[in-house]
Amino acid sequence: MRLLLNIILIILSVAACYLEDIYLYLRPPQPDTTLYMTIRSRQAYRFNQPEALAARQQEALSLYVPVYRYIPPEAEAFREKFNNFEGAVAAFQKNDKSRVEGLRAQLQKDFGVSLATGDIANIAQYRDFKILLEGILTIEESILQNKIVGHALRPAGNKAIEIRNPDSAGALIHPVDDVITIEKARQLMEEKVRQLYWQVEKSVLDPLLRICLTTLQPNLAYDQNENDRRLEKITRKFPSGIVSYQPGEVLAAFGTVLNNRDIVLLEAYRQERISGIYRDILRMVFTIVLVVAFYNLFLAKVPTRGSRRYRPTCRLLSTMLITAVLIPKAYLVFVSLPIYGLPFSLLPMLILFLNQPRLRAAATTLAGALLVNLIIGPALDILLFFAFAGLAAVLASSGLVRRLQVIGPAALVGLINTLCVIVFTLDWDAVASQIGQLQTTDISALTTIVDDGLKADIIWAAIGGLATGPLALVLLPFFAIGGDTASNFRLNRYGNLNRPLIKELLSKAPGTYQHSMGVAYLAQRAGQAVGANTLLLKIGAYYHDIGKMMNPRFFAENQSGSENPHPDQEPRESARINFNHVRHGLRIGHESGLPKAVVDLIRQHHGTRLMEEYYNSASQTEPPGAVRKKDFRYPGPKPQSVEAAILMVTDSLEPACRSLTDPTRNKFEKLIRLNLIKRIADDQLAECDLSSRDLSKIVPALVEALEAWLLSPTAHPVQADTKAPPETGWRIGADSETEPGDRAFRP
Repeated sequence: MRLLLNIILIILSVAACYLEDIYLYLRPPQPDTTLYMTIRSRQAYRFNQPEALAARQQEALSLYVPVYRYIPPEAEAFREKFNNFEGAVAAFQKNDKSRVEGLRAQLQKDFGVSLATGDIANIAQYRDFKILLEGILTIEESILQNKIVGHALRPAGNKAIEIRNPDSAGALIHPVDDVITIEKARQLMEEKVRQLYWQVEKSVLDPLLRICLTTLQPNLAYDQNENDRRLEKITRKFPSGIVSYQPGEVLAAFGTVLNNRDIVLLEAYRQERISGIYRDILRMVFTIVLVVAFYNLFLAKVPTRGSRRYRPTCRLLSTMLITAVLIPKAYLVFVSLPIYGLPFSLLPMLILFLNQPRLRAAATTLAGALLVNLIIGPALDILLFFAFAGLAAVLASSGLVRRLQVIGPAALVGLINTLCVIVFTLDWDAVASQIGQLQTTDISALTTIVDDGLKADIIWAAIGGLATGPLALVLLPFFAIGGDTASNFRLNRYGNLNRPLIKELLSKAPGTYQHSMGVAYLAQRAGQAVGANTLLLKIGAYYHDIGKMMNPRFFAENQSGSENPHPDQEPRESARINFNHVRHGLRIGHESGLPKAVVDLIRQHHGTRLMEEYYNSASQTEPPGAVRKKDFRYPGPKPQSVEAAILMVTDSLEPACRSLTDPTRNKFEKLIRLNLIKRIADDQLAECDLSSRDLSKIVPALVEALEAWLLSPTAHPVQADTKAPPETGWRIGADSETEPGDRAFRP
């Protein structure tokens, strides 16, 4: 099972690292599609926008429709100039030869044309000059019906233009095939004139055509301002800067309908990830396998206070690590909030709430921080952020017994989160420059360093820390089900002496109740000395002998003022009655819903001890070889934890110390050492993590506890008098050995 959990942990961790890459590979970004997971950068990624958007920007520009303004031809002005020219030519034809120079000057002024004297004379002397001029101007008017621009269309490659008429508010789109340049218009006019007046001598036609061509002007003008505005708007859609993304930053959020920019960004990121995916996968698998392997070696090899049952503990912690992978991944995939809002510290809180040692909690926290860091994207700042917050939770969450107490550790985690975000992400160069200019700069300028992004990170880091406590309480029952331990919160509920089962123990077996209170007192003092779970010890001591309620008169602590029935019983029967108090205790514990950790203490608090009194008695009355020691040993198992071992020691020590005549400190110490030597000699402490150093701490702690209890002038509360037990109606040999109406078995 442990190997299977580790394999699952490795597979899930690797899959979590590349889930977004797999998604982008199987579903390449397409326009107007919905994104079903948040895509975050897993590396320090620089998005080169000019390079990535160049093709799309060129495509957008090629589809752009430029705007032209329509300019009405200056027909009246040119007609007047031609009328003046006709009048001058008519005067010349009336033998006013002096008009040649005047005609030349007039042409230069009105049309900007400089002709030779001979050309002017040829035109003036042409008999049908007026008819020829009118024909050329008619052709010009027909050419002006076209859409004429003064230069090549821009931007190049457009298929249409927009023409705005000053006389109307509307605009019309025309294909570029309907538009000609002024050069083309002049060429067209010249061709038509020459085709129509081919019989006219070139010495007349060419100079006159040259004059008329000067009046052929473009009727469309490029609207520079409007086109600049529109092109700038297009350009703004395609930024020219380089955008840097840190590991864990959102590229596109869950539920986003992809636009062009999203598609370009995701496609560029996708291509970069695919290019190095194989090398990255090998490195990531190797790293994750090493993290899991070293973590398991740590749990197996490094001694920790508490249970030696490594496998159940490892299963629990491996399950928590799997959860620590799944919850952050769900947060990263379905939420677009900053990574600093991730409630990672609930992992160490859960471990400590389930009474696992701090050393294991710290190791699991570091392993979890490494795995989460690899899932988000390897970055030292992220690793330190989660590690510091998790270790703070380890230091603050141990020993809590009330749910409201989780507020303190959660607040501490929130504070550590906030400080880490500030230290790791604040622009300290800008802070230093502002501080250096405080004499000349308003101190309020420092607030500009904390931008909106940093403010959001700080807020979510604090919220993520505060949320760890409540979330840990919500998840705690799921991990406690079927576990080998119970949370302090649940244990604390069973520490109330007004619970029905405790009150029933007091009613039916007051001596056992008194004994249990004394054992609880001694066990807690011993547990404090070696760092054991004192709350579990107290609760275990309260309930360890609840099976004696089924027949309290057969146990010495309940026989005050009454006859001991054991001398009248066979030794084997007396041994069976003692065995049964453990069996009955287990059944009552299960039916009463006691935590499994407490039920385990009921099962183990006698271990496999030999009941020497009944064994010796049977050896004296039965034939040699007929008596076996195993028939007079408790079924066990031997104590599997420090708490079970301490409960075994204090369970036998409490009645022995109270039976001492003239008790002294030295007698207490000798009795404690003798008790421990017997347990060690009987190999009862071989399966728990209780070292000789621990035993050396337990002895003085128990001596001081007994001295304060039994040698003090005032009686300890556990010595309070109790009323005599009522009759239970239980009899030896009954099949169930229970009374149907016994309240211990009522729901």
